[in-house]
Amino acid sequence: MLPQVQKVPHPGESSFLYRVKADPRFRRGWHCHPEHELTYIVESRGRRFVGDTIAEYRSGDMVLLGPDVPHTWISADAGSRTGTGTSTGTGGRLHRAIVIQFQGAFLGDALGRSPELRPVARLLERSARGLQVTGRTRDEAARRMLAMRRLGALDRLLELLRVLDLLARGGADLRPISKSVLLPPPDPRARRRFDRVFAYLTEHHAGRASQAEAARLAGMTPAGFSRFFRRTAGRTFVEHLAELRVGRACDLLATTDIPILEVSLRSGFQNLSNFNRRFRDLRGMTPREYRARHAEAAG
Repeated sequence: MLPQVQKVPHPGESSFLYRVKADPRFRRGWHCHPEHELTYIVESRGRRFVGDTIAEYRSGDMVLLGPDVPHTWISADAGSRTGTGTSTGTGGRLHRAIVIQFQGAFLGDALGRSPELRPVARLLERSARGLQVTGRTRDEAARRMLAMRRLGALDRLLELLRVLDLLARGGADLRPISKSVLLPPPDPRARRRFDRVFAYLTEHHAGRASQAEAARLAGMTPAGFSRFFRRTAGRTFVEHLAELRVGRACDLLATTDIPILEVSLRSGFQNLSNFNRRFRDLRGMTPREYRARHAEAAG
């Protein structure tokens, strides 16, 4: 599963792409593109991959991504079940989403020079880690995004500006997703290495992923790979792998009632004490405390 650099088509009558997706399943594959992307999940459940973070998503999920942020949404099959016995599919209905993709410079010099647009410019800078949109900001943005399908080209552009302005003023309703900024290196050869390694981690982080295998896929010596990874990801391979696994554990703790030991094993930790230590280091609490706080917040 190699991530693809997606070429986003733009219709001649519009400076950005607006589309309503309605598919039997979301299986785009891990990919990135130079455009910003705003995605609103109208009806679907599954798992969302953004940079170094994996999370369960469901209907109502909204995410703003910056350029070249690796990502994908993988929907649950209809009728699949979580550890709580709850169906995670859409019962045979189509998975639906609204996706808006646009270049950072789609407004030309106005984005950087207009005082009115400076909050939007700062918003787009923040999206380098991916931003999850929640609360009233999400609800109002979703309403506007749904209404955009009935608008003409100019009105649709104006409504996009209103949505971005709304997000820029969202405050605590916007939360960073990825723990670090994972931008593919500009050099084509280094980018291919980046793609191979992060695709491997996305697919195998919950299994027996190893630095030796990642170095082999990158075609590098262990020492050279270690330097390359730290320079690219801003952390060591071991630290990045632990973050992915703890992120997976958080999803299982929040969405299932399976025992802590099984959460540890499903997340890629073979040793329960190591799992508890890593989880506490990265989340500031034990897995049991995390589950209890999540249940209290949800209830």
